[in-house]
Amino acid sequence: MKKIFSTAPDGNDNAQFVGVEYVKFSISQIEDVCDWMRKNDEIAQPLLANIDLLLTITRKYSVDANLLIEKDKVKEWRKVFNDWFERVGNKIPAKFRDGIKANGDELFKELEQYGY
Repeated sequence: MKKIFSTAPDGNDNAQFVGVEYVKFSISQIEDVCDWMRKNDEIAQPLLANIDLLLTITRKYSVDANLLIEKDKVKEWRKVFNDWFERVGNKIPAKFRDGIKANGDELFKELEQYGY
């Protein structure tokens, strides 16, 4: 028999792991994007958008995120971003270049607070 254990949206047996699934999905998207970014020199990159969404989910489901986000993976993702930025930074319009780098640094700094 399914149980309800609180009034929260995820306060029942059917919904309690929804946050976990979204964190897992976000991590898998980031991994896919990182694989793609390692192989391309395009100025378009969806990594920061995926990190931003993971952070949005992580703020709500911080306990789940802390159990699923690996600190070594976050370092790896940051390296992928920085390597990509080094390769293509001169292709990014100057008016956006510094802001993109700063935004990436800020997002990774926040993400590094989570995980094990």
